[in-house]
Amino acid sequence: MVSLENKFIRNNDIAWRVIDGEALVVSPKDSLIYPLNDVGARIWELLDGKRTVSDIASIICGEFEGDGKAIQDDVMDFIEDLSKAGLVNGAS
Repeated sequence: MVSLENKFIRNNDIAWRVIDGEALVVSPKDSLIYPLNDVGARIWELLDGKRTVSDIASIICGEFEGDGKAIQDDVMDFIEDLSKAGLVNGAS
């Protein structure tokens, strides 16, 4: 389960590109392509292993409109999904 204090980093084996604000992430394990919208692409870019989930949610709140709590919950859920898919790893 993802908590606000966790840090995550993109899996080094993942191929990805950001095009016109949207990201395409390709998993080498199953060759699935994961399209990410502009918010998902921004979260993906921020997953550098240095920022906490809370830091990322705060940045997203500042760059996109919406309720802060809802954005925080959505960021946590999104990172949880990325983790389950093996696209990101926990960082220390």
